[in-house]
Amino acid sequence: MSEDPIIHFEIRAATLAEIKEFTDEIQPDLGCRAIARRAEGGFVIDAYLPESRLQSSRDVRSAANVSLHVLENASEVGRARQQEVGSSNRYAARGEIPRGLGRKE
Repeated sequence: MSEDPIIHFEIRAATLAEIKEFTDEIQPDLGCRAIARRAEGGFVIDAYLPESRLQSSRDVRSAANVSLHVLENASEVGRARQQEVGSSNRYAARGEIPRGLGRKE
């Protein structure tokens, strides 16, 4: 696969203003509801970026005020989790139509 993998990482800084300045500059995916947590020596927030953008984000002007800690390769984790999901129709052998709001076939 030639896609750039998505990396899950933490942004750590002494103040919330430093985190905001950095995230405004690099525009990472902070999830649907980004919440900075207090950590030893400041604050930390989770973020996601393609690997190439993560590497280049270390060179931006505001990067001197933050530290970046890679947690995982989210693309690899996602592919591994997809292997846990079955590919068959789990309702086919039961002879019952599933209930709920979904389309009944």
